[in-house]
Amino acid sequence: MTTFVRFAPRQKQRSMDEMLADEGEVFPVDPEGSLVDADMGAYYIWLNQRRLAESNQASFLVWFEDHREALMISPNLSAGTVSRARTGMAKLLAKTD
Repeated sequence: MTTFVRFAPRQKQRSMDEMLADEGEVFPVDPEGSLVDADMGAYYIWLNQRRLAESNQASFLVWFEDHREALMISPNLSAGTVSRARTGMAKLLAKTD
């Protein structure tokens, strides 16, 4: 099973009704709040993934877009390992198999 989630900056001070109406008015974004949302969202996705059958074989990958940081949990990787080597997303995804 693969779940792909992308979090984007949320808008400040705008109700869901206003966003759905999309009247063309531009509102400022809330990057700090968006980061908290993404962090909590990723954590809850990981918790729910742990509840799946054979979750010990599941892999979890989350990255901080445009900041060259990622976290990967996989049975194919040693626990507690930190790597500062450059790598691509394809190479990381290959380690989930």
